[in-house]
Amino acid sequence: MIDAPQADSFNETRRLVLTVRDVIHFAAKAETSFGIYGYKSQGALHALRLFFLFTTLVSSPGLAEDPNNAAATPAVTVSMDHSTFIPSEITVAPGTTVTWVNVETMPHTVVDLNKAFRSKTLVKDGTFSFTFTTPGDFDYLCSIHPNMKGKVIVKPGAG
Repeated sequence: MIDAPQADSFNETRRLVLTVRDVIHFAAKAETSFGIYGYKSQGALHALRLFFLFTTLVSSPGLAEDPNNAAATPAVTVSMDHSTFIPSEITVAPGTTVTWVNVETMPHTVVDLNKAFRSKTLVKDGTFSFTFTTPGDFDYLCSIHPNMKGKVIVKPGAG
């Protein structure tokens, strides 16, 4: 018969390795100093997810906190990724501000075919915004990549 070592005579050092990809996706791995024991504690992962989510929500300005929010203009975001406008076509109400965001390393522009708006060259994470005040169809493209096209349809009651 072998006696188990007592807790005070057996010192084990553990460390937690946390890899964060974004607020919701991360992995935790607990390891002993021997490097032979590893597991993912679902309870710990859940607690960490809640912690990061709560931290993100607390650090972001809330819509309910803004007393002027009721008078705020509607906003829509269009991403530029893989040489594509995403979404490629949107329908909005007059007064809506559309913001284009370049999420890739390749530079892009946003140019209306009827010259209503034109952005400068947008590098990664660059943005361009335009507020549509009059109804109509606005076809646009990237002047660097002319096959990259999009459309904004502005009509009353949309949105």
